[in-house]
Amino acid sequence: MTAIASAAHLATRDRRAILIALAALALYNGAYLVSWALSSPQPPFGDFFGLWSFGKYAALAGAGIYDPIALANYQQTLDPTLGDGGFPYPYPPTFLLVMIPLGLLALPVAYVCWISITFALYGLATLGRDWRSLGGLALLAAPTSLINAITGQNGFLSAALMIGGLRLLASHPVVAGGLLGLLAYKPQFVLLMPVVLLASRNWSAILSAIITTMIVVIVTSAALDPWIWLQWIARFPDYQAQLGANQASLDHMMPTVIAGLHALGAPPTVGLMIQLMLSCSIVALVWKACRRGMTDQAIALVAVGSIVVTPYAMIYDMPMVAAGIAIHWKARSEAGAPIAPLEIGLVIALGACLLAMITHSLPLVAALVLVLLVLSIAGVFDRAGRQVPELNVAPPAAG
Repeated sequence: MTAIASAAHLATRDRRAILIALAALALYNGAYLVSWALSSPQPPFGDFFGLWSFGKYAALAGAGIYDPIALANYQQTLDPTLGDGGFPYPYPPTFLLVMIPLGLLALPVAYVCWISITFALYGLATLGRDWRSLGGLALLAAPTSLINAITGQNGFLSAALMIGGLRLLASHPVVAGGLLGLLAYKPQFVLLMPVVLLASRNWSAILSAIITTMIVVIVTSAALDPWIWLQWIARFPDYQAQLGANQASLDHMMPTVIAGLHALGAPPTVGLMIQLMLSCSIVALVWKACRRGMTDQAIALVAVGSIVVTPYAMIYDMPMVAAGIAIHWKARSEAGAPIAPLEIGLVIALGACLLAMITHSLPLVAALVLVLLVLSIAGVFDRAGRQVPELNVAPPAAG
């Protein structure tokens, strides 16, 4: 009894220490966010000003949202401090279904609604009924949450759609397919979804994703402009060219392999070849994991692997990585299985790296940490090929 009591005391002490550390980090994030908001950043509320302006302009101009000059001129009327600059709209029309309602609100109100609602969806998709647990505090304290809140970007929304879709695949495939279909508003993050759906043989989810995409195309065409999808397709090469021209200024905020190699001066062909080889390896790991079912390991692999396989991702897209790790570690803890010390070290290193990348260039560091994290989650570094417990894939519920 003494040994049991001692072990229980140690477990309670460790949990209390983790709780204090997470609470301190969450308070730091909140204080940093308030300080940043009061510093009057330009443009106000960071990238969210651009998202907000998309909604306002699309409500007026429909497919004109894809005219970068007209859009920039409109944005300059909203904020003259932009000078000759502006925010181009690269997304499919799907995203406008969310942005237009926000564009009807005052900018500060729209920002608060955007961050709070998308974070709530993110926490619900990741933790379900346990969103008020230690895991929920961990998501709030994560550097990825601070970065997304500062930029005002869509990382919470992307993570909510991905993680929610993956968690619902086994129990509610039609809903899951719909969520993954909506995730296509950022096409670079659906690269692994065909692998997941085919490996799990989830035909209902595949059909649901296709139907959801068709419905969105019809709704946006009817509500905004019959030619809006053709305008997006026609303008997308111009946006890609603009992105390539500005690549050097974006490398320090991109935790991707191809951006890291570009920052080091590697030829584009070398970057593409290494990216392709890594992507094929990730596909093989995800296929193998998903053939066994949507376990916590499979979800974590897809969440982290989605950043590794895409050539274009920003540090504000990383909440999906935090969600995957939270799900993976939560399931292992509940099963009494240890969390690999290597993974703990990699997660700490990744968080520090992402915060540094806000203002400093760390070529390839984040990408290498992500690759190692994928391999660790897959059990590559464990000679015994550890088996992880299955995740309870019941649909997340409020309450």
